[in-house]
Amino acid sequence: MMRKVIAITNRHLVHRDYWDQLEQIVSSPVESLILREKDLTEDEYVNYARKALQLCNLRGKQCVLHNFGRVAVRLHIPHFQCSLDYLKTHTSISYYMATLGVSVHTPEEAHEAEKLGATYVIAGHVFPTPSKAAYEPIGVPTVKEICKAVSVPVYALGGVNPSTVEKLNNIPVKGVALMSGLMKSNDISSYVTSLQG
Repeated sequence: MMRKVIAITNRHLVHRDYWDQLEQIVSSPVESLILREKDLTEDEYVNYARKALQLCNLRGKQCVLHNFGRVAVRLHIPHFQCSLDYLKTHTSISYYMATLGVSVHTPEEAHEAEKLGATYVIAGHVFPTPSKAAYEPIGVPTVKEICKAVSVPVYALGGVNPSTVEKLNNIPVKGVALMSGLMKSNDISSYVTSLQG
């Protein structure tokens, strides 16, 4: 079965026009786009969300908002990604969401996220990655344990690229989520295809 690929945005990593990059990403075989720009103000994020939603709708891709739960509810975008801490303090968010992704690092966190309404979890960071250089990666064995701990789909995040993705071959992850590889790539479709396995 082909691995699904979730794209996560970070406008600080893009070398050319951000919206051009996003358009190329949603035109590629990715499953969904998580709009992660969490250093924006809420008002700025609303504008980004509207534009990202438009791009995703044109290409039939899911637009997932991140961190700004009120914006997701206000714009009627029923797809949201958040941390477990956020979900614990905003438990009602699950009522508004058709899909709710939660970032987890251990099987226990994954189990708790599922109990609180997560429809999928993103496990990370799996491999060493520059954006999390100060933290120890959770490693492939932990991802395997997380897959066992939940009945919802699990996506692997962190240091995933065409050379590390093969290490996930025998693990029942639904797919991978990544940021820098897609934000910096000039040939997005080929890059995504190389991750699908």
